[in-house]
Amino acid sequence: MDYGFTDLVNVAELRELMDGFCKDYSISYTVLDTLNNTVLFLPGSQFVPCNRENTIQCSMSGALHYTKENSDALSDAKNNRKTYNLCRCDHDLMHAMFPFVFENRHIASIYIGPFLQEHEIGCKGVVCDVPVLSNLDLEMFISRSYKFLDLLVNAGKLNLKLKNYEARFIEYEKELSSNSDKLSSLDKMKKELISIFSHEMRTPLSIIKGYNELLYDGILGPVCNEQAEALDKSLLNINKLERIVDSLQYMGNDHSDMHIYDFLPLNLSDLVETTLVHSARALKEKNLQLHTEFPDEMPVIHGDSKKLFHALSYLLDNAIKFSPQGSTISISAKQEEDRLYLSIRDNGVGIAEENIPRIFEEFYQNDSSLTRKYSGMGLGLNICQRIINCHKGNIRVESRINEGSTFHIDLPLIVSEDNVFYQAE
Repeated sequence: MDYGFTDLVNVAELRELMDGFCKDYSISYTVLDTLNNTVLFLPGSQFVPCNRENTIQCSMSGALHYTKENSDALSDAKNNRKTYNLCRCDHDLMHAMFPFVFENRHIASIYIGPFLQEHEIGCKGVVCDVPVLSNLDLEMFISRSYKFLDLLVNAGKLNLKLKNYEARFIEYEKELSSNSDKLSSLDKMKKELISIFSHEMRTPLSIIKGYNELLYDGILGPVCNEQAEALDKSLLNINKLERIVDSLQYMGNDHSDMHIYDFLPLNLSDLVETTLVHSARALKEKNLQLHTEFPDEMPVIHGDSKKLFHALSYLLDNAIKFSPQGSTISISAKQEEDRLYLSIRDNGVGIAEENIPRIFEEFYQNDSSLTRKYSGMGLGLNICQRIINCHKGNIRVESRINEGSTFHIDLPLIVSEDNVFYQAE
């Protein structure tokens, strides 16, 4: 099926183009936009509709003109129908635009693109009734005609491409929407599975940890040094397993939902102290030194103590994991204006500069191979960032290879006329 240019160019836009093109030359024109209302300009500004009484015959393509014989329409004796032959121009554009003169007016047509639909006869295009022009005006008109024809051709091609792209875009949009629904469903299933798994793991893990602590503390009977050392290592790895379960549970929760947070005034130094006690076994195992530097008066922040404890635990565990034996981990805090700044620094392996932007991504690890030196799931820093963000805080890192890393956190302080402070111990 061939399509006329009005299938490619919007008719209203075409009329606007023709208005601008013809206004300088007093040219009248007709836009032929459908087979049923095809109209032909005849000498003397007569209009001939395409209907049962008249037929307009067209060739396949090209700039069109009326042959001189068209001035007298051929009649069909049988049905008294008149046939007007519209032929393709085989000459230059000047002949195409001005094939003959009738009553001091040139009769011409401008046409773009295929106009004959398969098994149907009809003209689609623009027919112009052009006045007699001087040589200079005629030359300018012909020059502008070339440009105008090119403009219409390019506009038609562009419109056709846009329509094709629009159709493809709609198809892709439907496909993406379908895939998005599938991904959302899979993500929901993943979170439900993780939530069930972490919940089922937590209860037996708590029981195992409880009995190991009873044994370690000698409540169930005396233990020798070798037994105490074995229980200590067992509790150390139970704590690691607990952290994995915590990470999985966080993965199953929506941390953008503020309803799961319990915000209360709290002292960050107490929270850091609790975190250090919880990580004491891991610090002892690697013989790590701890240096803390807090202000004498620690300002109060507004936060969820349980969530912030997990965030600080992830950061401290990260520092412990990558620190060499016998090195020092430094924790410091300071107040600047209405924010509290906390830093945790280690002397570990460091992070390559190109990897720093990705370390807070879910499941990201510098070394993801099965033979990697440092274990982990790549969730801790991502969860830590989520928690800090929900406290209207920020987290960033400074790091150099073989020189260590420093994680910086800033949190908003409670704005109070009483200027409440807790005395740091």
